Amino acid sequence: MGATTCAELGAGKLPSRSFLVVMTPSLHDAADNFYAACNLLLSGDPGAMQEIWSKSDDISHLGPTGTICRGRQAVMEQMARESREFAGSFLAVDRQIVESPEMGYVMCGQRSEAITLDGRPIVLEIRATTIFRRENGHWRVLHIHTDRL
Repeated sequence: MGATTCAELGAGKLPSRSFLVVMTPSLHDAADNFYAACNLLLSGDPGAMQEIWSKSDDISHLGPTGTICRGRQAVMEQMARESREFAGSFLAVDRQIVESPEMGYVMCGQRSEAITLDGRPIVLEIRATTIFRRENGHWRVLHIHTDRL
């Protein structure tokens, strides 16, 4: 699968959080929602991330900043921190999606171009695995693991 950009998901502009109201049972659509939420996060809005993650406390995030977060509160605090500390864009490339009835994952390359609070431009090239779990008929993010390339 090729690159997924926010432009593709939001008709040329950042999508509003309302796109998350209709959480389809498709893992492919859930992955699209996740990548759109990443772009919203980098535009300063962590709300979409709060919506797509599992509400359970067994979630975890091993992100590109090196922070390891366990539990919903820690993960959501990290999402809020990243939305304040970085502004930029996000691109997912070469997505591979594997799905079973209750769990699934997406492997891909990710590229983020951002500006830090102090005005430094940064480019992050990472490989990532995002694990989803089906909850009440909808796919929710359970875990993210990233490594810088």
